[in-house]
Amino acid sequence: MLKFVRLLMTVSLLCLSSLCVAQNYPSKPIKLIFPFPVGGPTDVLARTLAQKLSEAWNQPVVVDNVVGANGVIAQSLAAKAPPDGYTIFTHSVAYVVNPLLYKVEYNNERDFIPASLAASFPQVLVINPSVPARSLKTLVDLAKSNPGKLNYASYGQGSIAQLAAELMNQGAGINTTHILYKGAPQTITDTIGGQVDMTFSSLAVALPFIKSGQLYPIAVTSSKRSKLLPNTPTFSESGIPNYEASSWFGFFYPKGTPQFIVEQLHKSINKILQIPDIKAQFSAQGFEEMDIGPDKFPLFLKNETRKYEEIIKTAKIKLE
Repeated sequence: MLKFVRLLMTVSLLCLSSLCVAQNYPSKPIKLIFPFPVGGPTDVLARTLAQKLSEAWNQPVVVDNVVGANGVIAQSLAAKAPPDGYTIFTHSVAYVVNPLLYKVEYNNERDFIPASLAASFPQVLVINPSVPARSLKTLVDLAKSNPGKLNYASYGQGSIAQLAAELMNQGAGINTTHILYKGAPQTITDTIGGQVDMTFSSLAVALPFIKSGQLYPIAVTSSKRSKLLPNTPTFSESGIPNYEASSWFGFFYPKGTPQFIVEQLHKSINKILQIPDIKAQFSAQGFEEMDIGPDKFPLFLKNETRKYEEIIKTAKIKLE
């Protein structure tokens, strides 16, 4: 009987302690590890959400840009952080792609809890206007009649630009040549200049050049048309069924972080994404808000991993 009473008291104290932690979280500044440089579209997205989280939680959420190896360095650091809710990690589609290409010291399933998938940002296939094609069908016909002659630019092995192009190649049964660049701006510049035939770009970056006539849009990589380019069809509409190759923006915690903290983050992110001026700001950048929480986010990641693993294997993509 005495042992039972002691056990009951211990359980009660633990419950009270957990309740206390839940009521007081967060009680100090939170670090948000972001794996890409300052100033890019996703950096703006991260900082906007961090600021709104700071306001909602009455604690600073500080963005820490940890750049290198397409996010591997940042993720390695996040994997070692204490699972107390005071370190949040954000990443893109590279979260699932990197382990397929790099030798990494972390394991996505073992070391992280997917908390909230906040937004996706489709790419658009743009060509130099001199390329004699104005639809995916005519572009595919041109590629089939000139095997290997058409080329595309990407800004890295395993980048969403390359993966989207190889998914197109595999889906359409064509062969286009990959031209590798060190950064995304140069892929746009050289597509405009005619040094390369085409590239996949984020909508926000490509839109001014599309409007000026310097680039021609063939198709968007999302499952539905973009509000920024309502007259540009999707790849699925254009003849490659089930095609989708959008990047995305998600939040993760180190494994072991209490579930109530994980759920609180997702609920807070979802509320922020419903704020009218935030919706307008993100829509203007080509972002599409999503509401996928810790219950469905892991399945989404498994499907993304399976898709890109097959693309990489078929295209024989390797780091150079």
